[in-house]
Amino acid sequence: MVVAGITSNTEMRGIPLSKEEGAIRDSAIKLNYIFTISTSMVHKVLFHLSADKKRMLFEELVRLLEGLTM
Repeated sequence: MVVAGITSNTEMRGIPLSKEEGAIRDSAIKLNYIFTISTSMVHKVLFHLSADKKRMLFEELVRLLEGLTM
């Protein structure tokens, strides 16, 4: 499973995530902190992202990846 870090420090760069969307407090999804974990490590689902938020994440990830040079 691919996961991203979430911080309640809304000053940090990332995709905004609000309490209304299910976060405990207003937060930011940190796209510079992405890693994989085993699905067995997931014990509880806290919330789900809307289709619009998923699209926003995808578009930002593509933008970041296109900026990488090999």
